Amino acid sequence: MTGDRRQRHLKILELISTHAVHTQEDLADALAREGWDVTQSSVSRDIAALHLVKVDGAYQRPIARQRPRHEPDEQRIAEGVLTLEPAGDALIVLHTPPGEANRVGVALDRLAWPDVLGNISGDDTIFVAVRDAASQRRVLGAIRRLTAAD
Repeated sequence: MTGDRRQRHLKILELISTHAVHTQEDLADALAREGWDVTQSSVSRDIAALHLVKVDGAYQRPIARQRPRHEPDEQRIAEGVLTLEPAGDALIVLHTPPGEANRVGVALDRLAWPDVLGNISGDDTIFVAVRDAASQRRVLGAIRRLTAAD
C-alpha cells in the first residue's frame, strides 16, 4: 500500500470515528474538505479495503469477532491497533483511532514484553522501540496475532 493511500485510510478512519458519514458522497466531500482529491470510485475501493460497515446508516469499522481475552491489556491492543508496520530494524509504528494511542501505549508498557524497550504515544500514532530486528519480528507477530479476528 502506498503511503498516500495509507494516510487516506487513516484519515477515513478518523472521519468516521468523529462524524456520522452516511454515504460515499459524504465521505468524498469530507475528504475534499481535508485536502484530499478523491473520486467516488476511489472512496468505494477505500471502504471495501477498510471493510467498513454501516451501522444505523453510518459507516463504522467492523466489530472484531474476537474471543474475549482474559488479559485486559491484550484486549486494549486488539481493539485499538488499526495498522502496524516496521520502520528500520528497531522501530514499529502503530496507528490507532484518534485519542487511543496513549491507552494502547500504556497497555504495551504493562505487558512488559522483553523485546520492547519502550514506546512514545501521541494521539493516534505509537512508536515502539525494540531491541533489534529479531525482536521487531517477534513483536510484530505478537501484535498481529492479537489484532487478527479469531
